[in-house]
Amino acid sequence: MHIGFDNTSRLCRNVYYFEYKGIRYKLIQNNTRKWQDVLLTIISGGNNKKLQDKAYITASEFLSALSWENGSRTKLENIGGFGVYGNCTLKKAKCRCFSFPEVPFGGNIQGYNISKIPKIETNEQRNALILFREASSSNNQFLSFLFYWQVLEIGKKDAVGWINKTYRKNRNGIRLSTDEISKLPLNNKKLGNYFLDDCRNVIAHIVKRKPGLTTIQLDNPDDNLRIKMSTYVIEEFARFYIKSELNLTKNMYLVRKNGKGFPVYMDEDDTKKCSCPLAYKDRPQKIRY
Repeated sequence: MHIGFDNTSRLCRNVYYFEYKGIRYKLIQNNTRKWQDVLLTIISGGNNKKLQDKAYITASEFLSALSWENGSRTKLENIGGFGVYGNCTLKKAKCRCFSFPEVPFGGNIQGYNISKIPKIETNEQRNALILFREASSSNNQFLSFLFYWQVLEIGKKDAVGWINKTYRKNRNGIRLSTDEISKLPLNNKKLGNYFLDDCRNVIAHIVKRKPGLTTIQLDNPDDNLRIKMSTYVIEEFARFYIKSELNLTKNMYLVRKNGKGFPVYMDEDDTKKCSCPLAYKDRPQKIRY
């Protein structure tokens, strides 16, 4: 099974093996100017739709975690490639299906690895990372804003109230300067109310807006700039929300148990107990443009 994905944070190696949540994958890094990268996995039992869906969903979760850790723009899709001949293994498996990149090439940064990813413990964390991944990889600022806003609606928090309270009491936790927020046309509104009334609702209801409310035109340069700036700001609030409110603070490491065997992701505490070494000793990060 071939799962294609974009990854703007290029890895040190072109091939990795790993097991994530019980499923083994082979990661192949292709020429990003031509093709998507690929995750390969072998599905037992022939054309088993249930196992195929599980492999894809698990891969999606892993790529969301890797995208979060490396700060990469990542999109994925199932590109097929079902069916193998003989006793095929992951080591022998090669990329036989190719798909064009969905994220435009913009000068990739190299030197990253897959040794560390956040530990996803709840459905709320999982859904938030998927939304964050899709928002950061989208080429449409309007769609990105809606996805970031959806992150803030996960759980029982009131998004508007949480933004206003966080900006008022925990401003240092957000990676934003006062100048970046001052550029937004709040018009005496609180930041959370501005995000809801003049961004989220405007985008979701472009055609039907009551008289007197803020409107938007998709081909208006001022409107596009306003949403772009607003998306940049709300992204940082969504990032902080995932860390502080959804408690995404733990990590997993790709290790080889007892120094050998198939690389598997283990909890940070477990790796310390058994002193498992990292599966790959990648070279230090080297940034290129």
